[in-house]
Amino acid sequence: MSYEIRSILYASDLTPRSPAVFRHAVGLALRFGAKLHAVTVTTPTTSLPFTEFIKKETLDEIKVAGRNQAESLLQQRIDIFAEAHPDMDVKSVLTSVRALEGEPARQILDMAEHTLADMIVMGSRGHSAIGELLIGSVAHKVTMKADVPVVLVPIDR
Repeated sequence: MSYEIRSILYASDLTPRSPAVFRHAVGLALRFGAKLHAVTVTTPTTSLPFTEFIKKETLDEIKVAGRNQAESLLQQRIDIFAEAHPDMDVKSVLTSVRALEGEPARQILDMAEHTLADMIVMGSRGHSAIGELLIGSVAHKVTMKADVPVVLVPIDR
């Protein structure tokens, strides 16, 4: 039985350190000859306090605009990375770039299933145990619930 990684999901929070995480995702995809899917997740606009004063149609437009902006920003960052690292043939492995809305860990896990990901690559800030208990950690939730290996790249250290 051989070990294969055919599809990798890269989850980005669009922070300034996310290119360092992307570098690992691209490197793994190139090493394994895998497809790379990039995703970022925005929190639902329904959690904002002013939504009860906005018409549903307007709120839907705001949601679409937000997802489009997040997806555009993720694509721009990928393009900048690819230009700065011509030795890493990003275009040969990158298959999709998506922005989703919802609870981040759940959306990442659903996207991993949708793309048939054999691995998830994401950053981790390394909250303290008390910090994770109080505010939670997307990386921790994904790691605990994923059916595939999760590579956590330390960021913000």
